[in-house]
Amino acid sequence: MKKIYITLLLSLSFLSQTVKAQILQEVIEYSKKNNYQLQILQEESEILSRESDIASTWDDPILKAGINDVQAQKPFSRTQEAMQNQFVAVSQKIPLSNHLKISSAIAQQKREVIEEQKDILFVNIAFGVRKSFIDATNSQKTLDILDEYIEFLKHPLELIINLSAIEKQTIERYIKTQLLQQSYRLQRENALQRIKIAKENIELIGNFQIESFSDEVELKDYHLQPFDMLLTQLLEQSPELKRVLSQREVATHGVALASAQEQADITVTTGFYQRFDKNDYLSFSISYPLFIRNKQSNRKAQAMRRVNIQEITYKKIKTQLAQGLKITLHQLQAHHQELEILEQNAQKIEQLINNAKLELAGGGSLLHYYELFTQKVNNQLAINKKHLAIALDENQIDQLLGVTQ
Repeated sequence: MKKIYITLLLSLSFLSQTVKAQILQEVIEYSKKNNYQLQILQEESEILSRESDIASTWDDPILKAGINDVQAQKPFSRTQEAMQNQFVAVSQKIPLSNHLKISSAIAQQKREVIEEQKDILFVNIAFGVRKSFIDATNSQKTLDILDEYIEFLKHPLELIINLSAIEKQTIERYIKTQLLQQSYRLQRENALQRIKIAKENIELIGNFQIESFSDEVELKDYHLQPFDMLLTQLLEQSPELKRVLSQREVATHGVALASAQEQADITVTTGFYQRFDKNDYLSFSISYPLFIRNKQSNRKAQAMRRVNIQEITYKKIKTQLAQGLKITLHQLQAHHQELEILEQNAQKIEQLINNAKLELAGGGSLLHYYELFTQKVNNQLAINKKHLAIALDENQIDQLLGVTQ
């Protein structure tokens, strides 16, 4: 009970703890230590550890004591009849098969399943923390782009107003520029909200608050790596597959247990009987259940079905993971291609801006010059979104591969 109180107090203290800017790996380690679901799995692991010891132990012996042939008229008399006696006996169930050992192995194997679930949780924690860092850093880049452009637009607006009598449709363009400013401000508010959401997700995962993000998730360029190599890595490292294999072992042990239980246990009883006016004596008996094989045969058939279910589940998970990896890699490659197009557009826009700047000296349009800057910012925002999509794709592949860092 004392341990439970200490754990609760520690959990509450972590919940109220605020951590300043941290690098990615530190936040992942914090989250692993403080995650509630991980604490639950740890307790379940301890339960199954005890269950393994319990399952391997024989049933407790049964002590019996009593009096035979008690007379109704004088129930406490010992002189009425020679058949009266009192006795003390002990019964013990003795296993004739190895089903206790198998039951213990099943409990231990279930504990292995819990350990695999913990590994899955480690992967999901790392995935969630990385996603929060990706969202936060990407949102901060959005803020930097927008703040720079909003500041850039403050001075040109005054010039545009003064030029309204010279250039046609200047007022209309000025209104459009104001609408753009409003749109960018809304995008800025959205980026701020995304940073708040990222912080709240960290608190949800790790039960602690973080003030800011001081690290970026390093990309691994999965789109440049061979698919067969990544698939081999997935099949070897995926905690999802390992968990299914452990569950299949539990089901296989279940078949062995059902087979072992076809051999029923016997119950041995021995007792000491004390009789009035007769010699005392010892008694020994063995009991064995009748009809058992039919029931256990049905249980064995059920256990074999469970093995089949786990076999099918393994194939399903394996296919899902492999297809998920293939699809995400295709998405990643497509996003890199789209990013390349946007970066080429950025170069073209820079050339147009330089040309428009040179034309200003010869009477070129100032509005056109600043409109090109609007195109530049929109392209920068599109590039930033594409970087976000690429980072999320890589994070998804990390999760499939079972990366916990």
